[in-house]
Amino acid sequence: MTSAADIRPASDGDIALLVEFRSAMFRDMGWTDEERLAQLAPAYARYVTDARAAGDFAAWIAEKEGEPVGGVGLLWERVPPTVRNLSGRQAYILAAYVTPDHRREGIAHQLIEAAIKHARANGADVVSLHYSPAGKGLYEKFGFVESPEMRLFTDPASAAWSPQAPAHTPADDAD
Repeated sequence: MTSAADIRPASDGDIALLVEFRSAMFRDMGWTDEERLAQLAPAYARYVTDARAAGDFAAWIAEKEGEPVGGVGLLWERVPPTVRNLSGRQAYILAAYVTPDHRREGIAHQLIEAAIKHARANGADVVSLHYSPAGKGLYEKFGFVESPEMRLFTDPASAAWSPQAPAHTPADDAD
């Protein structure tokens, strides 16, 4: 492991970078439909812009020698109170990404740590995330545990793909 990165809060000027990192994250997890990724980019940029303006989204950028090498986002969610989350305030970590040439340097750990610290400091009773098989061990080191959840994807392009499955595109279903 080499030296740590500098972690800083993302600004409005970093939105394009956050979009780029999120698209790269999906590619690394096996998503190969570039048309769908091209559709995702402006939609995610609008989402981040609006959520930041509403105070519902925060993000951090990792830099080494002034160059961005990773990022992570945190979304604030309000859910009905439960016995394990009386406030109903929870944080969702998303789009954790480190460029391939800077992996295994502890940068992902730094980014997740920054997001968790922010969540705790701002009253989150629960912090959740979705993980790729490559990231599961890191999240477990922070104390994340699997919890029962099910989803129904009504869009065939979403339903056909999983980061646990081999790379798959909706075009594979044509025939």
